[in-house]
Amino acid sequence: MLRNAIRPRTLAATALAAACALALASAPADEAEAAEVNLATSATPTASYTSSWESVAAINDGINPSRSNDTVNDRWGTWPEEGTQWVQLTWSQPVAVSSSDMYFFDDSADGGPGGVRIPASWRIEYLSGGSWQPVSASGSYGTAANQYNAVDFAQVTTTAVRAVITSGDASVGVLEWKVFGEGGAGQAGNPIVTDIYTADPATLVVGDTAYIFTGRDEAQAGQEAFVMNEWHAFSSTAPDNDPAAWESHGAILSLDTFDWAGANAWASEVVQGPDGRYYWFVSVDGATDNGWMNIGVAVADDPLGPYEDAIGAPLISDSTPNSSALNIDPTVYIANDGQIYMYWGSYWQPRMVKLNQNMTSLAGAVTTPQGLTEFWEAPWMFERNGTFYMAYASNGGSGCVTSSSYACIRYATATNPAGPWTHRGVVLGQVTSTTNHPAIMEFEGEWWMVYHTADAPGGGNFRRSVAIDPVVFNADGTMRQVIQTTGGA
Repeated sequence: MLRNAIRPRTLAATALAAACALALASAPADEAEAAEVNLATSATPTASYTSSWESVAAINDGINPSRSNDTVNDRWGTWPEEGTQWVQLTWSQPVAVSSSDMYFFDDSADGGPGGVRIPASWRIEYLSGGSWQPVSASGSYGTAANQYNAVDFAQVTTTAVRAVITSGDASVGVLEWKVFGEGGAGQAGNPIVTDIYTADPATLVVGDTAYIFTGRDEAQAGQEAFVMNEWHAFSSTAPDNDPAAWESHGAILSLDTFDWAGANAWASEVVQGPDGRYYWFVSVDGATDNGWMNIGVAVADDPLGPYEDAIGAPLISDSTPNSSALNIDPTVYIANDGQIYMYWGSYWQPRMVKLNQNMTSLAGAVTTPQGLTEFWEAPWMFERNGTFYMAYASNGGSGCVTSSSYACIRYATATNPAGPWTHRGVVLGQVTSTTNHPAIMEFEGEWWMVYHTADAPGGGNFRRSVAIDPVVFNADGTMRQVIQTTGGA
């Protein structure tokens, strides 16, 4: 098994491989790190489709195939799917890559059935500004069997590359894919906050600044309960999954802001209202009512506060007609016509209501939105190119979770902010914590998914940490599943 193998750049270099290895071994550390190495093994692999008995993880496991019909080691294949397929490598931090070796899977060798064959053609693309661009290759893309097909291209710096493969006589597959370059795949990355535990993110973009608002998990190690009393804020002018990209502003809202609150500073969202002020919709357990969770509203002149209670009472409570079984996780959207919509809910019960222009009173009856298939909780609404999107946590259904104790993030689309909604699929898979909560934002043409995991040191289901990764849209507006990354934490 070979990992991070150095690729000879010319045929002459092959004869000098031993000498090159010796030179690298004795070179200064900075020169050795600058050598062009196989970065594929440090990437996360994904694919457009994988046969149930094959493994996409095989494409970068570092195992050199013996031949295209390698029956010993794992491989990636798409039978019975044909047409155009792709495999993708994603890194937690940008890398600079400039060459590739591709070893195709072909099970027709040695009299095999031939369900997977050498492709008709293929190409390499890289992720740039949220869209896929072709690399500038020097020479043609080879499609030979029983060997690596090498291609050099102008160096690109990116967090993801993919091989787009077009089938010929049958389905396609890959045994091993090496991508060579220079990079820091081991640099710091998600989670973006490690000095405290953070959860239930919400995003806001104001001018050239992106904000993430979170709850804070204060449970002690081994404590099996949510202990949450305050909300924190973080900002960045260059959003990234490197903790250094984010400035902490500390706790800027707490349960003490609401005289009627008792406990549980749960999920929230900050929205700029028609009057230019900032309204913070929060999930709070009321101390003065007979119910459990309510939705309150705080207001401030600046995204970072100071905030004060805008109503002096819950906006939504158990006494609200047709309220959800658990009134949590508000998301608020202001349409182009000025109409304000709020969605929320849990225990499989999404709810929607229109708000008045003052952002603090209901403009109509609470309704039950239609089409949010397998809804559990944590809705997040946004708009892109005239289409409305609703991401939400789900704890069941195809392609979602291994246990109903966990949650994935599904999404639906609509042509109207009030729905009805059409389910589109899973946009974020199961994370390491049982709960899952999305926030999606656009910043300077790039889209991001913010969510939480249990990936920080000492983390767990009640000690969660916020992470951020790119969101990629297909040409038809559908969303690709977000690749979860972790870094140096």
